Amino acid sequence: MKRFSKTIALALFVVLMAFAMVSCQSTQAEAPTAPAGTTAAPTQPAATPSAPAAAETPAETVTEPAAPEAVVEVVEVEVEAKEPETPWEKAQVVIEKNESGDTEFDLFIIHTNDVHGRIEAVDGGMGYAKFATLVKAARALTDNVLLLDAGDTTHGTNLATAFEGQTVIELMGMIGYDAMVPGNHEFNYGIEAGIENILLAEELGIKVLSANITLKGTSEWVLQPYQLYDFNGFTVAVVGLTTPDTYTKADPRIVKDLSFDDPEIIAYAQDAVDYLHTVADAVIVLGHIGLDDTGESGITSDFICRNIDGIDLFIDAHSHTVLDEALVVNGTPIVSTGEYLKNLGLVQLHIKNDKITGFYSMLIPAADVLDPANSELAKTYGVTYVPDDPEVSAYIAEKSAELERVYSRVVATLPTALNGERAYVRSRQMPIGTLICNAMTAETGADFTIMNGGNIRASLDAGDVTIGDIVTVLPFTNVVVVCEMTPADLYAAFENGYKSLPGLNGAFPQSEVKVVYNKFAEPGHRILRLIAPDGTVLDRNDTTTIYHVATNDYLAAGGDDYTQFGKIVMQLGLMSEVVEDYLAENYPVQ
Repeated sequence: MKRFSKTIALALFVVLMAFAMVSCQSTQAEAPTAPAGTTAAPTQPAATPSAPAAAETPAETVTEPAAPEAVVEVVEVEVEAKEPETPWEKAQVVIEKNESGDTEFDLFIIHTNDVHGRIEAVDGGMGYAKFATLVKAARALTDNVLLLDAGDTTHGTNLATAFEGQTVIELMGMIGYDAMVPGNHEFNYGIEAGIENILLAEELGIKVLSANITLKGTSEWVLQPYQLYDFNGFTVAVVGLTTPDTYTKADPRIVKDLSFDDPEIIAYAQDAVDYLHTVADAVIVLGHIGLDDTGESGITSDFICRNIDGIDLFIDAHSHTVLDEALVVNGTPIVSTGEYLKNLGLVQLHIKNDKITGFYSMLIPAADVLDPANSELAKTYGVTYVPDDPEVSAYIAEKSAELERVYSRVVATLPTALNGERAYVRSRQMPIGTLICNAMTAETGADFTIMNGGNIRASLDAGDVTIGDIVTVLPFTNVVVVCEMTPADLYAAFENGYKSLPGLNGAFPQSEVKVVYNKFAEPGHRILRLIAPDGTVLDRNDTTTIYHVATNDYLAAGGDDYTQFGKIVMQLGLMSEVVEDYLAENYPVQ
């Protein structure tokens, strides 16, 4: 496939950033057509036939009375189109994006992934307000735009979690997303809230797609598997995929009735792609799958592309991978933007006579959007400023004000900063992890605590700590529980947490337990010694001694593949509230 030149990509960058462009409007109005499934009424009633003129007859002749005039009543009948009900019926409906009739044109696919609720320009991301400006500018120039999100979008910051992800869905609707796939973190709010978000997305015109989420034991789709989009007769099928790691990367209790790797669906995968090529000219997989092969399922985006032919583009997520250029596997380009809106992903397809004749992909870094005056690329074309979209900004301001009233209260003063960055809490014991564990142990009276490093989502700065700061660190709505565990269980649990070293793993355990280990040993044989906080060396073969171990309900239910937690003997409040109380008591406001 021909690769487009850098010059074209740079020009497209300018198209997106030089937003002060006028959209083309047709000067010729089209005659309205009847909606599908309705009977159009005639523009005027049918002519009513008049009675024939009476013939002249002799006076004595008796004539028959004239026949009454025929009356034709025109009744306008509207037959309401039947809305598709099943996921398969919905998948058959084609959404027309451009009907100009061009046989040669460029199709632009703008894509995002792993935004994790970074609504505002934080953590190196560009934020939705400036992102909206770029997208709307592109759509003002052409109707050949498809905007897609690959999941883990609605959860991760206070502005997202306090509203159970609804703020993110509302903003995606304002920006004009065409489709999204649920990532594992879309399940964090529970099934009921998840359904509400899906219904809201559909109401706003966002298709929520996944071809591998089924009702357990039935092979029945829960969501629409794919969507067809038509651009001048060139049809694109967008297929959703959600990682099977959701079994352990979401609360197992929430997803217990769902399947992410139904054997029938997997066996049908190649046939499904082959079928889509009979109804579409291109197949795009929108996959929250990732390139990290350390997940429990072992399923990665490159594995899928190696084993399934005919995927024209794979938009990836889940592993937070930054691909500056597409990774081509078995002829399929895989693209991914990283995380947090740090990059805008852009794919350009050149279409000629319903065939893809050119391909180019690129990332537009957030730095170039936030500070174009200091971007060499932007300066080349005289772009010095990208404004915030006013509609998006006003919405964010409104929701932030609601949040501020609750989350701005200061509860403690920390003498030193506590590092909660992903690279640290997922690979080693950290002071912030110890503090959280101390809080949970103190609240429960347990012997000690084990929690997953992946539960920690941010750092705490030195100085005043607000409720919002704590919820940013612990955004999940997990509660504290106490379980019974034997020393043998504990060794098995720590082996699970240490199995991915030196790689990062959300399951990595933060605990007051001291661990002696060999990270170079085979996974499952790395823990040499566990030492309880009271100095007791635990016996790995002891299956009778009972320890009371505090954790969160996610791990207790088997999350992150922790199957070693035993009977739950106590349940308390939210982790964030337990930590809030501990900080207030031990680090009072100065």
